[in-house]
Amino acid sequence: EVDPTQVHKSLQRIRERKMAKFIPWGPASIQVALSKKSPYVKTEHRVSGLMIANHTSIHTLFQKSMWQYDRLRKRNAFLDVYKKSKLFEDSLAEFDSSREVVQALINEYKKSAKSTYLTDGLELETKSSAKEMKV
Repeated sequence: EVDPTQVHKSLQRIRERKMAKFIPWGPASIQVALSKKSPYVKTEHRVSGLMIANHTSIHTLFQKSMWQYDRLRKRNAFLDVYKKSKLFEDSLAEFDSSREVVQALINEYKKSAKSTYLTDGLELETKSSAKEMKV
């Protein structure tokens, strides 16, 4: 068994040494759930775990995927099968629409890494509200 205080001390060291980069506009929090080892899964390690993370660096993965998609789309590679289906028989607009969604996601992750992320949206809303009041 793992002592929960050891886990929390390790997390504290991660925060103090700034081994993980946190968003500047939110609290630096890491949530941990400890559980007993499964009797069904044999492992040699004393500790095993799963980490689920949502962080702004994920945009690089989306960018790489989109770059690869753009290369394939430019050559119209692997599209024959799709063109034969009813959804894509008229056009491949669904692909283009999906690409726009992924690009918007990338842009949002990039914006969220900035310290002004929370206030940027408010400034735009305030400006547009002021314009509406003048009209």
